[in-house]
Amino acid sequence: MNLLRIYGATLLVALTMGMSACKNEDAPVTAPAVNAEANSGQKISLNVDIEGLSTSDLRAMEIQENIVGNQHAGLKFKWTIGSTEKFFIAFKKESGSSFTASGPMVVRESTLTILSKVGNRYKARIDVDAPAGFNPDTETIFVAGALGVKGIDATTGRALVPGPRYFFDERKSYIPPMYFAPTRLRSKMVGGSKEYYADNLTFHFYGAMVGATIDNTEGNMLYSPHEITMKTGALTTEGEINLFDLETDANNQSVPKWTTKQTVDSLKRVYFEQGDVAVGKKRTYYFWAVPSKFSGRREMTMEFRTDAYDNLLKETEAEITTKWQVKQLASAKVHRLSVEIPAPKGELIITEVFIGGGSSATAWEFYNPTDAPVDLREYSLQRYDLRSNGTYPSSPDHITPLIKESGFNEVHIDNASKLGVQPYILPAHKSVVYVASGVMLFIPKRKLQARDGVAYIFGFASEVAAAFMLPNNPKRTWPLAFYSKKSTRYLLVKNKNGNTVPVDAFFWYEDDSPAHYPTATLMRKPGRDLPRTRMQLKSNSDWVMRERKEGLDWGYRFGYYYDRDRLAGFTHGAHWLDDESVGPNVSTDNNLNGFLKERPIFAPDFRTGDLTFDQLKAQAKTSQYTPPMWWTKERAQAADR
Repeated sequence: MNLLRIYGATLLVALTMGMSACKNEDAPVTAPAVNAEANSGQKISLNVDIEGLSTSDLRAMEIQENIVGNQHAGLKFKWTIGSTEKFFIAFKKESGSSFTASGPMVVRESTLTILSKVGNRYKARIDVDAPAGFNPDTETIFVAGALGVKGIDATTGRALVPGPRYFFDERKSYIPPMYFAPTRLRSKMVGGSKEYYADNLTFHFYGAMVGATIDNTEGNMLYSPHEITMKTGALTTEGEINLFDLETDANNQSVPKWTTKQTVDSLKRVYFEQGDVAVGKKRTYYFWAVPSKFSGRREMTMEFRTDAYDNLLKETEAEITTKWQVKQLASAKVHRLSVEIPAPKGELIITEVFIGGGSSATAWEFYNPTDAPVDLREYSLQRYDLRSNGTYPSSPDHITPLIKESGFNEVHIDNASKLGVQPYILPAHKSVVYVASGVMLFIPKRKLQARDGVAYIFGFASEVAAAFMLPNNPKRTWPLAFYSKKSTRYLLVKNKNGNTVPVDAFFWYEDDSPAHYPTATLMRKPGRDLPRTRMQLKSNSDWVMRERKEGLDWGYRFGYYYDRDRLAGFTHGAHWLDDESVGPNVSTDNNLNGFLKERPIFAPDFRTGDLTFDQLKAQAKTSQYTPPMWWTKERAQAADR
């Protein structure tokens, strides 16, 4: 069975529209070349056309939402007059009147300038330096070009499409792969000056467009897909456009051949950022692909996720699995999956856990990602301890209700009245923190009180304090499930109509591997706003870790964001919200930079088994975590509100 996975992690919308074989005008260009670097070759300017979209396609694929600063990191299908785009052009010298595979070739990178719009297509000019020794007056010279690609191989004439992830660069819009086929470069005299033209210089769209509609009409939380990952034989997403090797497509048109190493078993992924799906709404997400040539219908499985695929720890448990029948895809067409995929529903989740030196030196944060308040009295934490024979019990060793209404109520922060809710109610997009009395010494209470995202902080007794208490003292008995032996598994459960239902898990493995972790703070990655009732050691990308510094992130929910200016150095692309400095000049004050140098965020690999503290610190230096590009400062700030 073919597998299609859609993650929630950063998207670039790639759109492909109608393709035709229109011929460009032969009128020579009068505007001079303006941007090609000088060399020993001739400066050439050429008029080109860019095929436009049909009105129906524009309506179908119009992007409504914008991302930060009204800059949409998606497909560019509209240009303003005077705007420019990078493009690549290949010059191929031939001995006869047609091109062959053996002729010498030179590739140039240059600039395309938009001149005007006529109907649904654009008029543009390309300026380039012709390679030295290529003279269209005395030789047969063919040119072929491409937009929206990484480059053209000067030996094969293939334009490289490295996959949609390439396009999401520096938060810029991108062009889907477009090309003009090999055409003869010619010259003629106009008013005593030599000018150049070609038989047909029209950029055509290459590939096809696939759209999947997400239905959040019955959902309970904002859904923000960021990545689409799939295994399927129906399409490919990266490869090479063979500009000088043509074939006939399903529309009986001559198009460049497509070369790809992807197979039915290859993982294909697309980053995208097309806006959120609000509760009560539907939204179609489009991505660019090249159809495989097959007939009939194929069944594929789709799984939605909310985080980018982790190269080391692979994918996590799927939130959604659904099937649909896939039609034969055709080039230059817009396809939509016939099945609308329901958006996942949220639930209270574990977002941060601190595991300290002693069994009670722990702290927990729970977050409500939904758009509705939840009653904390319905939830409990279950603790499962590893036995000496390497197994875990089927029943929990300890159960701690998140709220104990009688006998114990150690509240350090209670913002219920400020938030306009009854006691024990956790409003939408707010957090509740549980922390041991010993750990509270490390957490600056003033910072926590200033966080808009914190609704409550509850304290519980450390084992030192508990040793001096009576056996049935609620301060001793109530918090036992919060305690840890560093190989402990936890389940967050909910009382639903008298039944205990698993909601979320912290290091619960299905492959019988123990969960060993040293002194550390573990934080759920941004975007992991869906519960996991099971986790897998070999396939766990829910969490990142840092060496203990308990007070830096509590109540921030993901208190860091992606900062392109800080990819180099010890921050590894992470910028702490509290650090107000800009650019690559990170503050040397640990209290400002979030201790990112001494205690970097990293993605731990628990597959090696038990980790010593030295091994932990070694991983911290070699496996540093770079936040996903879509995790912007604005998103991080919103997560704290």
